[in-house]
Amino acid sequence: MKSTIILAIVFLCMLVNAKPLNRRSIKACYKNARLTQYWIPKEGDKDMLNDGKVVTLSGSKTSSLKTTSGSTIAKVSKTTYEKFQMEGTGLLQNGVMVNLDSDKDTFLKVDRDESPYGLGSTDNNHLSPWVSVASNDMKHGSKLFIKELKGVKLPDGKVHNGCVRVDDEGWSFSGCQIDFFVLQYSAYQKLQDILPEHVTVTEDSSCKILNYVTAAVKKWAVI
Repeated sequence: MKSTIILAIVFLCMLVNAKPLNRRSIKACYKNARLTQYWIPKEGDKDMLNDGKVVTLSGSKTSSLKTTSGSTIAKVSKTTYEKFQMEGTGLLQNGVMVNLDSDKDTFLKVDRDESPYGLGSTDNNHLSPWVSVASNDMKHGSKLFIKELKGVKLPDGKVHNGCVRVDDEGWSFSGCQIDFFVLQYSAYQKLQDILPEHVTVTEDSSCKILNYVTAAVKKWAVI
């Protein structure tokens, strides 16, 4: 009888201390994770260089976006070429999207039927504006809840629910950082003074992923 009572008490303690199945523990540093943003540079738009200088991605088309086979996808200005290299992807005014291929000097055309807003870091990850994030220590496809993102009004007018998904990896940082895909440099400009530099992140498989793309966003993306 005593053993039965003891087992019952142990079981009750386990239930009290158990975490919800949809929430998983992640690194403690994610209670104060660094938040950054990234976007797709578009030919003809204003954008920012590594030194913080704002430039327009235009000018004499002297640089060729070449494939690994040596064929030319398009010619762009030197500034545009270097920005596409830096971000790893870029959007031409005619709607062609390119992504770095096997090295920093070769590009491939993105299949925009499959990946209208760009490629994630694996074949099965396609970027979604204001949903996709890059992380180097989270499993691909993980749904995350960012407390400070909930209720934020996005540049397209929609309000974010705080739920994002790991679709990408970052080459310019290590761990305990979330790089938020905001699609456009103009969106970054509007959000940089709204979003904090550090956020609280939890992993939550029940987080509802929403669609924040509007007609205006599709028009910008040439879709």
